[in-house]
Amino acid sequence: MCTLERISYLLSLLLLIISVKPAHAIPTPAQISIKGFYGDDTYLDEADKKVFEKNLDLVVGSHRDECSGAYNKGIYTLLKDYEVGGVNHGKDTVIVKVIGGVGNPESTVDNKVWGEVKALKDVDLYIDSGMAKVGDGKYPVIVMKLVEGVMIKETNEYLDAKVDQRTKWLEEAKAHVKKEVVQNAVQKGVLHTDLNSYNFVVGGADTSDGPTLTTPITEARLVDWGYPGVFKVKNGVTETEVKKWFELQWKKKIKA
Repeated sequence: MCTLERISYLLSLLLLIISVKPAHAIPTPAQISIKGFYGDDTYLDEADKKVFEKNLDLVVGSHRDECSGAYNKGIYTLLKDYEVGGVNHGKDTVIVKVIGGVGNPESTVDNKVWGEVKALKDVDLYIDSGMAKVGDGKYPVIVMKLVEGVMIKETNEYLDAKVDQRTKWLEEAKAHVKKEVVQNAVQKGVLHTDLNSYNFVVGGADTSDGPTLTTPITEARLVDWGYPGVFKVKNGVTETEVKKWFELQWKKKIKA
């Protein structure tokens, strides 16, 4: 089930998207130089704009999450393995993102989704993309590697914990999230700016009683590389610059 907090976050994100002009401009802290949105034409070539032209033979399974995002109609599992480029991907290691959502009700393929595919390729999560049958319709989809884990604020342990314990766990997760943000920015020029508690996962398990948290937290991985949160940074950006930027963003956006 969707938590009230998550519904509130999605509504807030939609209002932000509507109100921000230009559409993918974000405040740029002095500590880092952001060049532009990952899907800007400057960073795309003709091949990048053809990644949804083929038809995919997918056997789509269940909806992984009852909440659809601002720019997706849902995340789905597969019922059978998927092979592309001579590589077989086990069905339990893959998820399928269906393009659409309240921010893109017509499931339009444009710079926003081209940019997401490009970012997923650069962080080694991309498998394939194209048009596929999902339910009663045919939609643009992205097939990507599953990043295993649970969302910390949805776990039973977090919900039952007091604020000081929640803060401790978030600090444990922070170190791992920061490491990934910094590495991607410095080594690949990709900056994940949409830092919120639903855009990273930590160690845990989904059970019949709800998600459970593995403590202490020794791992955390970023998820959701889509619009409007992925940007290019200047060449030669340093770890120090990205760390300073990250600390400001985390303090502002992540609350226990």
